[in-house]
Amino acid sequence: MTLRRKLGFCTVLAVVMGDMLGSGIFFTPGQLAAVVTSEWQIYAFWLLCGLITLCGALTLGELAALLPRPGVAYHALTEAYGPFAGFMQVWILILVSGPGAIAGVAILFGELADDVLGSGGGGAVLAFACAAIVFFVLVNLRGADWGGRTQIVLTAVKVGGLVALIAGGIFIAAPAAPEHTSTDAGSGLLDLVRIVGLGVAIVLFTYDGWIDASHIAGEVRHAERNFPLAMGTGVLGITLIYLLVNFAFLRVVPLETMREAPTLVATRVAEAAFGEYGGALLAIFMTLSIFGALGGLVMTLPRIYYAAAAEYVGRAGGTAFGPAFRAVAWVSPRSAVPAGAILTGAALAIVALFFFGSFSRIVTFFVVPFQFMNILMVSSIYRLRPRLGKSSAFSLPGYPVVPALFIAVMAMFVVTAMVYNPVDSLIGTGLTLAGIPVYRVLTRGSRPAAEEGR
Repeated sequence: MTLRRKLGFCTVLAVVMGDMLGSGIFFTPGQLAAVVTSEWQIYAFWLLCGLITLCGALTLGELAALLPRPGVAYHALTEAYGPFAGFMQVWILILVSGPGAIAGVAILFGELADDVLGSGGGGAVLAFACAAIVFFVLVNLRGADWGGRTQIVLTAVKVGGLVALIAGGIFIAAPAAPEHTSTDAGSGLLDLVRIVGLGVAIVLFTYDGWIDASHIAGEVRHAERNFPLAMGTGVLGITLIYLLVNFAFLRVVPLETMREAPTLVATRVAEAAFGEYGGALLAIFMTLSIFGALGGLVMTLPRIYYAAAAEYVGRAGGTAFGPAFRAVAWVSPRSAVPAGAILTGAALAIVALFFFGSFSRIVTFFVVPFQFMNILMVSSIYRLRPRLGKSSAFSLPGYPVVPALFIAVMAMFVVTAMVYNPVDSLIGTGLTLAGIPVYRVLTRGSRPAAEEGR
């Protein structure tokens, strides 16, 4: 049983924008204000990170056109660098990164929902988190079109809410009195490097999530056309929204005031625009925003689990991993969705919820290996385009410079993470390398189908 191509351009666009739009945009402007020395630097950082993300997204768009299968990143790594590279990416996602992402977003939703409803207590937070995961599991088990329509609705609500906040900050709220801000970028080159490094690290986090959309490429109609167009449109749309949000924020809350209370910037803008109900409306909107981001993760991440399990299920049959791979690779004959992978991802996330409760630190273990695999995935275009490029309906503009820019910036980001967070980086690297013996067991005496076909 294979997955069916039911998803169109609007669904992919909704997934791209929905997965990128979480809670970051409400808090990142205040965090960035503590780093920069003048307003123009804020716009420069948001525009720079948007362009970097666009470089990666367009590259992924061509990879999806070359390999329109579930879990494009997995197949790109496998085809370009061999089965071991693809396996290690999925190992990272299954071990902690995937369940950790779902659980972490679910916990945040639970906290926001608890605040809005005023139920109180840690038990209520976990209950809301679990209920949200189960809700999206049930929706996605109905079919890919159900999951897609749900994401379209939730993303439309999220974008509409942000547009309302932007309009309120620009056209309704009274502008703040101008403040004098320093234009000194620092006393030397090291200060400039520090500002750039910290600023990019803060803002890039808010652009995260665009890669998740690639996992559904195998269910997109005319993926060679719809997927690259949706990726590029989605990232450009998010970049424009982020720039307008910062303009609205700075119009109401000057830079110096942002530095004093970085977590309250969005609340002050909402209250200035919509009065005493502004804070409550913002809290409800943030809850819906996180809810939508959770839905995107529950929909997309299981697809890459399925891609790897389907690749190795035949090879794992004679090992202790055989039953697990068959379960994860199971496709529902009625809805044609990877039901086994959806249930597996949800089960791992719920287990993680109760055993860890918070993922603020454990996810940082995998920043270095996960971003390294993303760099490797983007670099695969240099191997795959010469081999498969003639069959692609989409040609990456600016090749080979565009992927090189993404690789260079993300490589600096990885080096910075290793320098400033060496312990967690080493732990994450060690846990990642633990996948080597598992891979050796799976491939002992045989090779995966991807390797045999070459």
